[in-house]
Amino acid sequence: MSGDGLAVHRVASGSMADRAAAIVIEELAHGAAPAELAVLARVNSALLPVQVALTEKGIAHTAPLDTSVLQRTGVRTALAYLRLGLDTDRLRREDVFDTLNRPARKVKSAVTPHLPRGSRWSIRALEQVCEQLDGTHRERFAGYLDDLRHLEAAITDGADTARCLWVVRNRIGLGEAMDALDASRTRPEGSSHGDDLDALEQLATLQPDPAAFAGWLVERLRVPGEATGVTLSTVHRVKGMEWPTVVVFAANQGLFPHRLADDQEEERRVFHVAITRCQRSLHVISDQARTSPFVEELARTTSAGATEPGRRAEPVPNDELTTAAPSFLPDGRLRAAVGVQVTLPGGLAGRICKLGRHHVVVELDEEEGERPVVRIAHGAQVQVAGNRRGLGPATGPGTRGVDRPEPDDALFEALRAWRSKVAARNGVPAYLVFHDRHLQVLAGRKPTTLTELGACPGIGPAKLERYGDDLLDLVADPLV
Repeated sequence: MSGDGLAVHRVASGSMADRAAAIVIEELAHGAAPAELAVLARVNSALLPVQVALTEKGIAHTAPLDTSVLQRTGVRTALAYLRLGLDTDRLRREDVFDTLNRPARKVKSAVTPHLPRGSRWSIRALEQVCEQLDGTHRERFAGYLDDLRHLEAAITDGADTARCLWVVRNRIGLGEAMDALDASRTRPEGSSHGDDLDALEQLATLQPDPAAFAGWLVERLRVPGEATGVTLSTVHRVKGMEWPTVVVFAANQGLFPHRLADDQEEERRVFHVAITRCQRSLHVISDQARTSPFVEELARTTSAGATEPGRRAEPVPNDELTTAAPSFLPDGRLRAAVGVQVTLPGGLAGRICKLGRHHVVVELDEEEGERPVVRIAHGAQVQVAGNRRGLGPATGPGTRGVDRPEPDDALFEALRAWRSKVAARNGVPAYLVFHDRHLQVLAGRKPTTLTELGACPGIGPAKLERYGDDLLDLVADPLV
């Protein structure tokens, strides 16, 4: 930045896009041309709320995103849940299949043969299917139908789009399922599923009617971009370029540094590229509840730094929950322990307050006395003491990548039989589906969640997405 104008805007998450649009409008009112402004973000899905907000205001801009973003796994599934909750008398077949295994319920193979014909079903018809299942699958499928009923009740009670998406992500568990898929990625290239869900939740404040939300979003994404409008871009695409005014958007924990990044210094360099693209004035917009530590560093070291009036106070610690120092398993994972402070995927911070067999419960740091809790599965990635770590159990060898228990022979043969069916159906050799050595590890570890499955060798994001539910079904019952 060659000029001396810096403003840091810490606002509510749902207000960030409106604040970016207001800054652009103010610059244009003072004589700036649209091409003299740029809005930069860490990943492209973070630009989605800004793109839609500028479209709403009729401001010319480039359009890095189109309707194809709606087909990303997390976004597609969240919108499918929303449609199901809006009309439980006419559930679309494709929406049911998009949501049934997200989060993984290990019922898809058991339920599918009993589903009625046709492209739409009522929830009452699916409740009749539930009665035809065995005890375990009946309970799991009934839980899925209860989730749909809960979402339906929220909508009936007047919940806005933001609340509905919160229910889908946190109460139903789509967020944890997407975190499991993200944890299987090795590099933070492109938008993660968590980034996509963050962007969708920000958009919810621009269209609060859940019944209108999906159609409204499609219409806004069909608006073509302008070659000479306000530039919307990720930071990686603008190295060497400058504009008189730059807005760095969503400078949040989880994006700066990115939730999937291991190299903090590289992430700091990415942020430095972003803030040095301006010639005259720089605006940095962050979620007031989870501002990036890089923004705090910038505000401390820049005499021109200005904070937003009325900035929220830092959360008051919960004195009833004693803070514990983190410790680590031999493979480097965080050892689960009550009181350990962690930052979750998405940037939410809190302390572990309860230990489960395959998960922990984290009490989030919130204000005004409300402290919600979330479940985080073992294997999920968390930030602790400034470093990204996998979450491990409280006890045990902690030997991810090394732990190779003897395979269950019956399960191994069931996995091989399943692999043969998949290979025949797709017309490919069996080894292209899975190698025997990978199936042996699965038969030994017997993963019970997508996160545990994603930690097994040979299970990348694509295979986790394509085969995860079937594999968990087989592990739960090799005779399925």
